[in-house]
Amino acid sequence: MLRGSALRYLVRELGCFPTSILLNVRGEVVFHEERDLGWYSLGVLEPVGEEFWIIDGQHRVEALKRAIARNRDFEDYPVIASVLRLPDRFDEMLLFYIVNRRQRGVSTDLVYRHLQRMLLQKGEEWLLDLEGLPGLKKGYAIEVIDVLNQEPVSPWFGRIREVGEQANPNHLVRDRDFMSSVLAILEQGYFKNMPIVEIAHYLIDYWNALYNLYPECFAEPRSYSLLIKPGMPALNLLFPDVYGMALRGGGVSEEAMFNVLTGLLAETPEHRDPDFQGPLGLEFWSLDRGSSRVLGTTKEAINQLYENLQLKIWLARQ
Repeated sequence: MLRGSALRYLVRELGCFPTSILLNVRGEVVFHEERDLGWYSLGVLEPVGEEFWIIDGQHRVEALKRAIARNRDFEDYPVIASVLRLPDRFDEMLLFYIVNRRQRGVSTDLVYRHLQRMLLQKGEEWLLDLEGLPGLKKGYAIEVIDVLNQEPVSPWFGRIREVGEQANPNHLVRDRDFMSSVLAILEQGYFKNMPIVEIAHYLIDYWNALYNLYPECFAEPRSYSLLIKPGMPALNLLFPDVYGMALRGGGVSEEAMFNVLTGLLAETPEHRDPDFQGPLGLEFWSLDRGSSRVLGTTKEAINQLYENLQLKIWLARQ
């Protein structure tokens, strides 16, 4: 049993669950009283035509099942439970989010998906009131990622694995790998009042421009770092710079952004990093033969790659 696991906690440590399991019944329930003790009663609570849904406490229930399998004495183990009657699955999801987000960490991709569903079902003002502007932007970020993943004209079409989705050979990255860099895009002044779908389509144009610049990387994506870390997040961070340069040049389009990105293939001998002084061709992005700059996957490595790419296209345009 792993240290800190629910099963170890139950069998070897304290031996009880100090917090209640949160359950919901989406329909009617009937209480069969067996004993009246004055200020409370003992009995059986039975759902009618429905079943109990576990909102929070799945790990505790599974740990108890495993404990029973090892020792039948646990069959009568008491578990505190809070039972609600909420007719909508959305309410269950909202309570799960609140309980887990406020008390302990939840995986980032699941948090974003919950926020996205709240945004779609309840609207901007409701989510803004619940989670503030940061929560609203996280809901927007996953919307952008979904457009990239679902639009056939996008070079990311079908290549992003959503949380809970079964992996397939087309998947290159998880949606959570996109999140921080897309959130950084939404923080930029260019996009603060722009509709989310419009931002997403500009980002598709940008990645199509990169496709035209490096078609081999898209044809054999597992041989290059362009579509994985650190290339993908670093290039997402570069998008607002390329957008701004294209805008100042007369207008933003796929062609205009392609013209800016050709600076990556230029000679920039004044660049501070020797790896970025020559053209950044396929060799640069190759996982086997490329620069060490495209091998690191830490946040620091991603930021350094972005800053060097940013400086290169700026120097190329001077």
